[in-house]
Parts: sequence; structure tokens; C-alpha cells
Amino acid sequence: MKSIPQELVERLASVRSIGVITGAGISAESGIPTYRGAGGLYDDPEEGQRAIEALSGETLLKDPDRTWKVLRDIARHAQGAEPNPGHLALAEWEDRAERFALLTQNVDGLHHQAGSRNVIEIHGNIKRVNCLRCSYQEALPAKALLNLECAPKCPDCQGVLRPKAVLFGEMLPEEALRRLEEEFHRHVPDLLLLVGTTALFPYIAFPAQIARAAGSLVVEVNPEDTDVTYLAEFALRGTAGALLPPLLAAFGGVAQEKGQAQGPK
Repeated sequence: MKSIPQELVERLASVRSIGVITGAGISAESGIPTYRGAGGLYDDPEEGQRAIEALSGETLLKDPDRTWKVLRDIARHAQGAEPNPGHLALAEWEDRAERFALLTQNVDGLHHQAGSRNVIEIHGNIKRVNCLRCSYQEALPAKALLNLECAPKCPDCQGVLRPKAVLFGEMLPEEALRRLEEEFHRHVPDLLLLVGTTALFPYIAFPAQIARAAGSLVVEVNPEDTDVTYLAEFALRGTAGALLPPLLAAFGGVAQEKGQAQGPK
């Protein structure tokens, strides 16, 4: 099990509120492939780029079958994925903290599956669909997604169904942005964890900038340096599954010690 720096353990003693931002790295440990790169769904860079083009809002409107084919391929590669120790540690952390919010770039729903409650899915959820023509929406059974040969149709109006996920070139959901503002900007957490994200997007990097400027503790959990490493007081090198459980244990340990020091009320 990975060890946590003693200085970080001591800093955790003053933490009451926690904010977490997760990216593709935490889901990769559960077998969810990225679109490109080592271990990605598409080894060929050109093929990966074509897949990203297929996953655009523009392509969905012009050629929905093409978009859904890529979504089906992703679902097939991720079949049977379960929350890993990193997901489970974050869910337990929510139960221990006075205030907790988790923003994820992932659309796989694994944080909910692990038991996390206050989750902001900034890019939506691939497991839910809505109709492009009417107000119909539902959860899409995994089996149905795995067996798709063309874009699914609405049972009410026969319009094309789309995933309730943000495709490339689309705007972020207003409700998710409102919650991001509330949980990470208006209420700056004492501790901000950056887990498995490269933070390429401003709405991911900005909370880290705000937290650092406010004097909050910023901790990065990632196997390698990223664009926001410079904002982290502690950059823990390793996977979420290896680092979050001992980090949680350290948080629980200092909380218990503080409670014992205060004595019974």
C-alpha cells in the first residue's frame, strides 16, 4: 500500500470540506478505455480522431448511426466494469466529511455505482438517453447498448434517441455548471483532490486555481505530471486505486485522534 507523506497527514487534521475532481484516469483502472493513447480504444491515432469526430453533436444530427456505433464500441470494451478501490474510497470519504462534492468528467456512472451521492457529472451520463424530437427520456439498459446496430428510436414518436452526455462541440449542461459554481467557487473546499485528470479544460483547472488562491490544500493524484501539477501542494504519483484508500485512512486517523483529544462532550 502506498504511503502518504507525514506533512500531508498533518494538514488533513484541519480539513472539514472536501472537493474532488476526477477524470478518465480513475475509470481506466476499472477497464473503461480512453479514446486514444496507450491502452485506449483506438491504437491508430487517425482511427481515434475519426472516433472523436463521430462523437460530435454535429455528426449525431447528420449521421446518428455513426455516433451510436462508436458508443456501442466503447460500451463493449467497458462491459462488466465495476467501481475500483479509488471510487469506493471517495464514496466512503463523503460519509466522513462535513461537506463533500465530487465533479467528474466521466460519463460511465461508476461514482454513483460506488455509492457517491453529491456527484456533478459535468459531461453527462452515457447510460441515459433522451429523444431529439419529444420529451421522452429513460435509462438505456446495458444489453440494449451492447447490441445496437443503428441509432435507437424513441418508443413514443420514433425520433432518434441521443445519450444524455456532452458530445464534442456541445455546450455543458446549465445545471451542472450551476452546481460547479456553488460547490467549488462559492464554497471553496478546505481540500481539493485532483484525481486522474489532466485538467485541459478551463472549467476543470479554474477550481484548482481558486482553491490555491484561497489557501486551501490542493492534492493531485496521478501517475504523471499534468497541466495543474504546479497548483498542487502535494503531487502523489500513482493510481487512484493505490493512493486514495491510504489517503482516506490517513484522514480517518487524524479525525479520530482529534476526537479523542477533545474528549467526550
